[in-house]
Amino acid sequence: MKLFNFLATASLFLAVSIANSPVAAANAVDSAPEAKCRHLARDGVEIDNLAYWRNALAACEAYLQAEPGSTDARYFWLASKFNLQQYEPALAGFEELAAQGHAPSMDYLAEASAYGFGRERDFNTALSWLRKAREKNDPRSADYLGEMYKLGWGVAQDFVMARSYFELADRLGYVPAKRSLAWGYLDGIGAPVDAERAFELLSAAAQQGDERAITDLAFLYTRGIGTEKNASRAVAMLDDLVRKGSADGMRTLARYYLREGDKAQKKTALDLLEKAVALGDGSAMRTLADVYIAGKETERDFAKAEALLDQAIAQGIVAAYRGKALLFWKMPDPRYGQVMYWMKEAASRGDSRAIVDVGIMYEEGKGVPVDEREARIWYEKSAELGDSNGARHFGQSLYFGTGGPRDIENGVKWLEKSAATGETDAMRVLAYGYEDGSGLAKDAVKAFEWFQKAAEAGDADAFLEVADRSYDGSGTTADAQKSFVWYLKAAEGGSAKAQYCVGLLYERGEGTAQDSREAVHWFKTAAENGYIEAFAKLGEMYANDANLPRDDGKSIDYLEKGAAAGNATAMILLGIKYEDGDGVTRDYAKAIEWYEAAANKKSADAMYRLGTLYRGADGNQKDFGKALEWLTKAGAYGNAKAQYSLGDMYEYGQGVPIDRSKALSWFMMAAFKQYPEAMNAVGYYYQNGIGTKEDQTIARNWFQKAADAGSAAGALNLAGYYENGKDQDQAIAFQYYKKSAELNSAGGMFALGRFYDDGLGIAANRQEAIKWYLRAADAGYRRAAYRLAYAYDATFSSDNAAESILVAIQQGDRQIVDELKAFSPFTRTALKRSLLRRGLFDGPLDDEIDQPLKSALQNYTMTYGG
Repeated sequence: MKLFNFLATASLFLAVSIANSPVAAANAVDSAPEAKCRHLARDGVEIDNLAYWRNALAACEAYLQAEPGSTDARYFWLASKFNLQQYEPALAGFEELAAQGHAPSMDYLAEASAYGFGRERDFNTALSWLRKAREKNDPRSADYLGEMYKLGWGVAQDFVMARSYFELADRLGYVPAKRSLAWGYLDGIGAPVDAERAFELLSAAAQQGDERAITDLAFLYTRGIGTEKNASRAVAMLDDLVRKGSADGMRTLARYYLREGDKAQKKTALDLLEKAVALGDGSAMRTLADVYIAGKETERDFAKAEALLDQAIAQGIVAAYRGKALLFWKMPDPRYGQVMYWMKEAASRGDSRAIVDVGIMYEEGKGVPVDEREARIWYEKSAELGDSNGARHFGQSLYFGTGGPRDIENGVKWLEKSAATGETDAMRVLAYGYEDGSGLAKDAVKAFEWFQKAAEAGDADAFLEVADRSYDGSGTTADAQKSFVWYLKAAEGGSAKAQYCVGLLYERGEGTAQDSREAVHWFKTAAENGYIEAFAKLGEMYANDANLPRDDGKSIDYLEKGAAAGNATAMILLGIKYEDGDGVTRDYAKAIEWYEAAANKKSADAMYRLGTLYRGADGNQKDFGKALEWLTKAGAYGNAKAQYSLGDMYEYGQGVPIDRSKALSWFMMAAFKQYPEAMNAVGYYYQNGIGTKEDQTIARNWFQKAADAGSAAGALNLAGYYENGKDQDQAIAFQYYKKSAELNSAGGMFALGRFYDDGLGIAANRQEAIKWYLRAADAGYRRAAYRLAYAYDATFSSDNAAESILVAIQQGDRQIVDELKAFSPFTRTALKRSLLRRGLFDGPLDDEIDQPLKSALQNYTMTYGG
């Protein structure tokens, strides 16, 4: 067993030892006891399973019996006993051999002192034995010394010195040293990160029969590190080891299936772990314990997990110490004292992940008082060992200044180092830093690039970030289709928010074909997973979606579920239903009840709706006092509509004395929140000197803002300014009257007709004028009939002109009666015919403005006049 097994892999791969299986070894060598013993118990073999070592011990006992005086026979026999945890006889024998100058025995004595196998841990004693072995040019001791310098055990931590010892061991032909060098390249320890070089070294070790190198290569293939990603090749390599009876192959393949496999493969993983455990593989015990703790692939069983971990610890499996800590952490009632004890035991044996966990416990105050300074110390230890998660935590600590002085430059350096190893949390920290500009120059593009890297590396949280920014166009080109792809990926991974967003995109037909039924499916899924906003959407869709059969019962049911879950939007929608009588009997009391429930959740919209109801909207009994109370609350929360309504109340004296200055103040608040009608109101106040000094320029600017924000009234007033104000420009006036008309302003329609009629700002066009006058009339603009009468008259449409005259009279326009002489004879004759049809005219059908016509018009006015 190699000293410091489980340590070389650091953060990228669970540190485990690689075993030659008894079956493979027995088949690979001569059946003579000496040859078999030498092969199975040779230096550099790193194995955990007890079946292997029992087989080795049997072969070495036969060899020793055959050659009782052989130093090699005795050494290999002792090595087998040591790896079977029979430490007392093994160490006694090694000391005898070491006293005779036997260097390999010194290595085992060093391992025992470093780890406390059969004796107290003592790094100085371990170093003493290793240096004695080095004096004899022992290759394994060079590799072990490299580990001591890497971990800082008994010496000052020195990665360059560690690397030099690994290189020396490699030159001396110690195959496992290639793995030590490889993981140094992967973790950036003593040399820059170089995944391709690491792959080359592991390949060379594998070709020399190092099974652990084979499993490490399989890991690199599954992740595409240092080579192209090729999961099928990795599985084939591991399958080959499994067929040869390798417990290490079984365990490694099981881990891959647990991480990436389908349901059937996960079941196979459990079978493989059971087989490896039956062979006595300590690392498989650790992995199977994890399965029992998680309770995903099998029923959770803490007792079984603890028994497996205790067996693994007895075998000296470093990862099992951390496993024991996680066992106590994952219990329903975590036992943090035990967690810290076992984490520190693992950390003291060089488990870099345990070192990070100790830091986390200090940072979060788990079982100890919160101590960010102590946390930073542990994070730095782990980061220096090449742990990518430790580098991320240490980088964050430096970047944000937790646990010590803030050091943005070095914080970013460590975060980037962590990110370079594929640590997606580090990528997201960098992304947020660039997005917020907190310590880094604000850069939305770089932020998006980091989010995308994290997403492409499989980070579920980053899926959402990329989806959100692809939709909004933050740091990238807005792309609803790309957004949909990432939302769907996150949704399929179980993100309730993403499921909700997928529903929204299906509902709107953005980034994908519109599909209301798919939208409902995803909203239901999101709701089932606790995203309560989805209840409100379901309630809306069953009531209002044109592509679904209306179902008021389901609508109310989902809204009530959302409200019961505390969703303010669902409460508001229920309030609207009772206020409008939409799918339920109109009930203002219930509407108020639901609005108040939402208001109690700080919903400014609910407060605004309460205020509007109490102002007398939709027939509810007016109560200006309550209206003022709720609108003021909503306004204080920044609700622009409420602020605008308060301006109205002060303008008209509703529940308060008329106060135009206060009205303007509220209008201004809403205007600064880009509320279009408030911008128009502010412009109107400045234009007319209401509540402030008249200022036409300021008025124009606010009208412009209102028009640009889509206010029909703002566009109308801006057009009026350019038509009649100090900066007259009929062409500009025409454009804004047109905009106002297109925004459905009756006044804008009428003015646009007038401009076409009179050729103002554009060539005269009576047909266009008539079109817009008609639209204005349909929209209720009273003066439109008057202008229509003249426009029809000018275009020889006498019957229409006559009808328009009568409509104008009906709307209260008396002026047109006095202007009959201005109309053509044909129109006056048509007017008499129209009155005759109504039974009001009795005279000659000519063009004269005679007494019968005057009498008929008087009767019409009395009967229909407004």
